[in-house]
Amino acid sequence: MNDLALSIAQMAPTLLDVAENLARINGFMEQAVSSGSDLLVLPEMCLSGYGIEEATVDPGRRASLAKETNSAVARIRKESRRLGLDVLLSYPLFSRGRTYISAEYVSSGKKMALHRKINLCNYAHYREHLHFNEGNNPTLAWTARGVFGILVCEDVWHASNAIVETLLGAEILLVPSAPCVKENSAGPVSLSQWQTITRGTAFLQTAYLVMAARVGKENGNIFLGGSHVVSPEGEIISQLPLFEEALVQVQLNGRTIEETRGKRPLLRNERVSLYGRVFRKLCAASGKGGKGDK
Repeated sequence: MNDLALSIAQMAPTLLDVAENLARINGFMEQAVSSGSDLLVLPEMCLSGYGIEEATVDPGRRASLAKETNSAVARIRKESRRLGLDVLLSYPLFSRGRTYISAEYVSSGKKMALHRKINLCNYAHYREHLHFNEGNNPTLAWTARGVFGILVCEDVWHASNAIVETLLGAEILLVPSAPCVKENSAGPVSLSQWQTITRGTAFLQTAYLVMAARVGKENGNIFLGGSHVVSPEGEIISQLPLFEEALVQVQLNGRTIEETRGKRPLLRNERVSLYGRVFRKLCAASGKGGKGDK
């Protein structure tokens, strides 16, 4: 990969106010370009807010939200082309009667990749499985700036997702997220757990990892923030504050990937054929197939 300057926008979107969120995202895009960034990474569901359940149940509100979202995404693509800025954007995707938490990589106005969240969070105070559908594919964006693997929030807590994406060629893992707590006092523990996952993932997959988390409050949930960037050595090289909006730029050294993978060739030494046999057996035993997204 080439050297890369990226910005993380740790924003607090307004629930179901797509127009307001679009305006704020456009502002972040302008700031990112002004600071010399090549890529802006935004949090999970930044275009709509997180708790959209009621709007997905009512047919009229669902159709209206889908229309607003599609229009806003088109405008962000247009701004990406005008500014020469790549953007990682997350929004609700309505497709064939299903609703996905998605993340799209846009480069020069073009959709380079669209990821549907693979692992929905269905424990503690999360109930995503009641309102969203699961995606079924790992996602890579092959761009002139590098190869990006896309994982949304809970996806990175399941190690196989990052393993697959890096084996397929990912150099940087982009993780838009929306972790939340019920009390501010729970923030440091939650962030520590996240950093255990992200640092271990970056180290073992010899890849950069960019976790972009939202902030703000919705329906009794306090969104964590604490966005951070981890090097292929598992070191946190940039850290944003808990609970506060922030925008930060980080410089990634392209040579670091090659150097790290040269001295620690974990991906090259993976026994992929062994995993294939094991996962085929597990799929057969569970009765689950490998159907792709529609």
